[in-house]
Amino acid sequence: MTFNSQDIIQDIRAEFEKLLDFAEEVSRHWSRQVQIDVVAVNWRQKAILLGECKWGLVLSKVEGMDTIGQNVIRDLIEKRTPRVLKDLPDSGEGWDIYYAFFARIGFTNAARVKAHDAWLVDLATRDRDLQT
Repeated sequence: MTFNSQDIIQDIRAEFEKLLDFAEEVSRHWSRQVQIDVVAVNWRQKAILLGECKWGLVLSKVEGMDTIGQNVIRDLIEKRTPRVLKDLPDSGEGWDIYYAFFARIGFTNAARVKAHDAWLVDLATRDRDLQT
């Protein structure tokens, strides 16, 4: 099973629509201040989903496999989100923020804890879900 950007965009659109009825825009955001792999926005409901995709071979060596560690989660939530919010109307005041993380292999337990309510997607889980 391969994972391409079109699949990711379709999954995000479907998930965001469940959360907010529909996403008005789904794209990526790259500026001099911040780069976000996936951004889904509902302007009327003042809601934004920020997503990070990591498909590299080694992100965090934990539990005997290559997985996404909490540093990736922390970076998006604590460092890059405030930069994105500055570009929104009223500097993001009153906006609901959702997160999605996409991993080739999976996530460490610490990353899962740090991600809390974020949408976590890995290739094996997605493949299993598509087969059921």
